[in-house]
Amino acid sequence: MPRERVEFIRISNVLEREKMFLLAYEGNETEPTYFEALKNNYRFNNEIIEVVSLRREQNDTRSAPKYVFENLQRIKDEYDLASNDELWMIIDRDRNRNNIEKYNAKCKSEANFFFALSNPCFEFWLLLHIRNLTDFSQEEIEKIEENKKIKGSRKRTYLKKLLSDILPEGYNESNLRPERFLMHLEDAVSRAKALNLEGEDYPKSLGSDVYKLVEKLIK
Repeated sequence: MPRERVEFIRISNVLEREKMFLLAYEGNETEPTYFEALKNNYRFNNEIIEVVSLRREQNDTRSAPKYVFENLQRIKDEYDLASNDELWMIIDRDRNRNNIEKYNAKCKSEANFFFALSNPCFEFWLLLHIRNLTDFSQEEIEKIEENKKIKGSRKRTYLKKLLSDILPEGYNESNLRPERFLMHLEDAVSRAKALNLEGEDYPKSLGSDVYKLVEKLIK
């Protein structure tokens, strides 16, 4: 018998939220930090909803879409979720080019599953908070879309370097300081929506579907 849904609900001024969003990420640092900060932001609709980030243990490196999807599936199977609860799979294009369509289809086949892809990665969603694509040359836009690793750096990519160059305090995913982005949340949503192409399930070129989730979370 499934466990009670209330185990996932934070007790506060109401006994149970009307709706719950369960978020599973490819990244285990930037994405959960961002959404946990959004929960504490004045824009967050905390009167009726609750957001639960499904963080992995620090030594758990299983970040491929397969494991992100399985994490959501496990929660759905183990808990007696409400019919209107939503389970979101949040991944990047960068390392998953061959799996995107597969897991988009899997989410579409599951009740209450949703798919939010950032192309090329979650840092592009962050960039939309502080810059419009029209601020960049065509050459720069192509580099953003390619998002190649910086020579001599194991983890730093073009977008991470770009954010570091733009932000006065630099950019470090281990010290995200999400309030710098959240103060421009409406700009990010507007810019992401402008890049969305009608009829596409997910962005095939530069774009991020994270705005679709965010619009459901804010007042």
